Order: sequence, then structure tokens, then C-alpha cells
Amino acid sequence: MSRRKGCPLTGQTRRTILAYVAQRDGAHCHYCRTPFPPGDLSSATLDHYIPWSVWRMSRPRNLVLACAPCNERKADALPLTLAWLLLALDGASSPVVARHDGFQTAA
Repeated sequence: MSRRKGCPLTGQTRRTILAYVAQRDGAHCHYCRTPFPPGDLSSATLDHYIPWSVWRMSRPRNLVLACAPCNERKADALPLTLAWLLLALDGASSPVVARHDGFQTAA
């Protein structure tokens, strides 16, 4: 999770949520499963599972622990499993691809 304006996780609130998420999910990166040193979450970051740009919620249910490289790699992308679920719920049989002329077509 990047520390951007409007995302109110700082100081004691951030530390409390970080500890809670580590206890809930285990002290490892959600994406690459690399463990964080026992008792030291200083290298852990909080990542919005559903990106802040899509769903402006910083509650623990939308947060996971991530190492800095994984957090930056994910950026504002939807997790693949969530994207597939949304496509399935929409009834799309194939993904929509944006063409260079601005129109969309099924792949």
C-alpha cells in the first residue's frame, strides 16, 4: 500500500492493523509467501487487496501483508482471482480487449 493522500493508515493505527493482519493471515507476504522475521514486521507493508483506487476502504478485511517488491508489482491491479470472478459474474465468455481506435471487442 502506498502512502497516498486520503489513505488514513499512519502511526499507531497502522501498527495495530499490521499486527492484526499478521496474526490473522500469518507473518508472510500474501503474494510470494516469503516469511517476515519473527516479531519484526518492519519490512512488511499493508496492501489493499482490492485497490484503493477501486474501493476506498482501509479496513482489515481489505488489507493483506506484502513485501515491498510484491506490493509495488501489484500496484493498483485487481488480483487475478477477483478479476476472473467478476468476469464470471458478468457472464462474459471471453475478455474484452480495447482496440487502438478506442472501441472494445471480445477477444
